[in-house]
Amino acid sequence: MDKVVLIKDILNLLDEKGEDYVFIGNLEEYIDGFSSITNYKEESLTWIKNSKNVPDRFDLKKVKLAVIQIEDDIETRNQIKCRDSKRIFFGILEAFFDNTTAVRNIGYGTYISPNVRLGENVIIGHNCTLDGDIAIGNGTRIGNNVNIVNRVNIGNNCIIQSLTTIGEDGFGYFEKDNKKTMVRHFGGVVIEDDVFIGSHVNIARGTIDDTIIKRGVKIAPSSHIGHNVSIDEDTTVICSQVFGSVKIGRNSYISSCTVRNQCTIGENTIIGMGSIVTKDVEDNVVAMGNPAKIRRKNL
Repeated sequence: MDKVVLIKDILNLLDEKGEDYVFIGNLEEYIDGFSSITNYKEESLTWIKNSKNVPDRFDLKKVKLAVIQIEDDIETRNQIKCRDSKRIFFGILEAFFDNTTAVRNIGYGTYISPNVRLGENVIIGHNCTLDGDIAIGNGTRIGNNVNIVNRVNIGNNCIIQSLTTIGEDGFGYFEKDNKKTMVRHFGGVVIEDDVFIGSHVNIARGTIDDTIIKRGVKIAPSSHIGHNVSIDEDTTVICSQVFGSVKIGRNSYISSCTVRNQCTIGENTIIGMGSIVTKDVEDNVVAMGNPAKIRRKNL
């Protein structure tokens, strides 16, 4: 048996958080754990993104409790209808079913140099290196085998997953007599609050000014953020190569693409998967292709 939770306790949680929802069913019933709709377990809680996600010939009346979108007409034994079903569902899981194993604040084999400043409730994994003029804000979690060097300021409640590197010099050189000499970097990296940085991400320090990742930015695993890049608030970068001195506006979505150095991408703009961005892209558009071209407005 999984963890048993009364439906009324889930509703009490939503009320305490001030969530806007409609409940249909019997709040005195219980749910036994959670599962996906594809591999549904009897008596459990599930999330139904929309009716297209329901397996063929699946009897929805078997579902004990589902979190669904307010506009969907789906019949289950009990249901919570809301406008942000994904967020509500995972909020319930976090509140009632989070069984994360307690970890040490500082993992084994981790080196922290004397100039590093740690906020409250910071967690740093195993075999990390924090070496330089570094500040880490309250509640930030750093995975295993993470390297943070030189001058880096990381805000509150950030997540930095394993095998990520922040603060190394970027790739830049000058050339004389066909010989290339790498340029020393003297800038830093500024990462504001509530930023997510996935595993295998590289964020280079600025050459003179800082590389800046603003509040709420989300960077998926295996992305590269070059020197002097500035990414504005609430933008998402998915498995992309963003080269030096690129500027990306707020609330944009950069999906599995390459952005040439010194390009500017506007706010509320989407760059489609597989695109090569070779010139500036304006605000409020969808661009894609090689080279990327504007396809429509992003309303």
